[in-house]
Amino acid sequence: MPDSRDSLAAPLSPLAVAVTEPAVLAQIDAAIDEATAAEERKGKKEKADKSRKGDLYKIVHDYQRRAIEFADRKATFIVFGANAFASFLEKTRGLSRIRSEPLSNWTVGGACGELAVLFLAAGGFAALWVIVPRVGRKVPKGAIYWEAIRRHDSVEEWTTAMESMSEEESNRMLLRGIYDLAGINVTKYRTLQTATWLGGIGMVLALLNIAL
Repeated sequence: MPDSRDSLAAPLSPLAVAVTEPAVLAQIDAAIDEATAAEERKGKKEKADKSRKGDLYKIVHDYQRRAIEFADRKATFIVFGANAFASFLEKTRGLSRIRSEPLSNWTVGGACGELAVLFLAAGGFAALWVIVPRVGRKVPKGAIYWEAIRRHDSVEEWTTAMESMSEEESNRMLLRGIYDLAGINVTKYRTLQTATWLGGIGMVLALLNIAL
């Protein structure tokens, strides 16, 4: 059996000798550094992509919120405008007198005035429906809608849920909030469109009443 000292004294293999050369060691270090840098670049890119997505989600959420505010402002203008114009017709155009007469005595201008008040009132009520808050009674626990937040039994449960939420979970929660806001906007703007058409027809009829 060979002595262990003989094995220690035996010359290294050509591969082992090559690896110990400074040039080879430098190449190995360079390869390791390059691989490490590539991993760092990949991590930074993934982080930047997540950050861009998060920024986009926030922009879309803010856009939906501002769209709701804009619809409410327009609806408020229609409500007050329709009410003011209908009151003007009632007080200055003698519609109450015309209304008390038989239909056979109505003039074209008087009929236009009555229809104008009717359409203005309908437009005002439709616009008022735009402003009415959307309150959901049966909603799951969440982080954006106030009813969803209050579904938590206590403030401690709420804060614990928020603190334990990961970035991915918070983004998903934000996306669900965007979807809910988009549904509110669909309802508001369709109703606002109806209110605008009704109010517009009422305004045209009011002008005909004044002209005739």
